[in-house]
Parts: sequence; structure tokens; C-alpha cells
Amino acid sequence: MTLGRNHPIRSAELTLFAKKVLLGLLLLWTAGTCVHAQINASATFSSQPAGLNFDYTLTLNNNSPPSTPIETFWFGWVPGEDFLTTSPISVQPPSGWTDTITGGGLNDGFAIEFVTSTAPLNPGSSLTFQFQTADSPAAVAGDSPFYPTTPVGTSFVYQGSPFASPSESIVAQPVPEPSALTLLLLGSVPLAARLVGRIYPQLRTKN
Repeated sequence: MTLGRNHPIRSAELTLFAKKVLLGLLLLWTAGTCVHAQINASATFSSQPAGLNFDYTLTLNNNSPPSTPIETFWFGWVPGEDFLTTSPISVQPPSGWTDTITGGGLNDGFAIEFVTSTAPLNPGSSLTFQFQTADSPAAVAGDSPFYPTTPVGTSFVYQGSPFASPSESIVAQPVPEPSALTLLLLGSVPLAARLVGRIYPQLRTKN
């Protein structure tokens, strides 16, 4: 028996098929949107003594796909937890960014919230953020005394304003210090150059 186009059973089958097609297209579009909006960031920090305190330079790298800028960098923080041992003494954000020191509550540490709406960190680019604190490099590179299983460098980045999606949690890593062998080799280069400078004229004279 052949069912006509307007037969109730045939119409129901077509409607179900159309719904499945639309659902599949919706899932593909959603997956593509999520991949496109994903943030891929990394951060490092270095330090220099400043009297009894330390000057830190944070470098934030945006490795995200195109059209995924970063407008919020919340260093030493995840929602509800701040990881720096003491409050920063001073903070210097990059041009176009503002900074806010957060935390300081009972059994909580401190963090620095950097935000912009005019100078986002675009994919493929980096920005530096600076602050001074009494916290030693070992303290900043280690776990928070308030949350012993969480590194102090644990941070959040957002494509837009704080708490807006998409976002990513990252851990800022210390820049490796030069090894003793590297320092020795670098220090020996000038000495070797001076020796060559003294010996070479004597060899030319003998020849």
C-alpha cells in the first residue's frame, strides 16, 4: 500500500525527520560557537628585589583563536578565593587597563583584578602587568597559605567583563632562573675574548 503525501502517518514521519535535521544543525552551530569562543591563555611572572620588597612583572599571553580578545585578568584569584599572602603595595596596569585589589577578608588572601573595555589583549599578543609586594618569590611561586592546595599564581581570564562567558582558569608560572652553569659560561665569555685579544697579536708577530 502506498501512502499519499498528505496521509497522517507520512506527515508525522516527515515532521519527525525535519525536527531531527534541525536539531542536528543546531548542535553543529552550538559546537562551532563554543570552539570559536574558547579562550587559550598562559601567564608567567618574574621578580626583582626592591629594598625589603619585590617588584613583579606578569606577562599574559593570549593564544586564543581569532576574535577572542581578553578584557579581564584576575591574578591570584578564583571565584570566592584570593591567594596572595599580603596586599600589594603598588600596582601598575598596562595602558588602558585599571586595577583593583580584592580580598582581605577573614581567612582569605589578596588578589589583583585587571580590567579594560578599550584596550583588550588580542589573540597572538602579550601584555605586561606590574606590582610590588612584600611577598617573596618563593611565596608567590608556592601554594597560598590560605588555601594550601592552590598555587598563588592561579588566576582567571575573561573575554569580556568579570564573570562573563567565556573564561579560563590558568596558573601563572615563574620564569626559570638561569642555571649556575649558564651564568658561569656567560661570565667566561668576556675573559675568553680578552685572552684571544692578547694572544692573537703575538701569534701574528711570530708569523
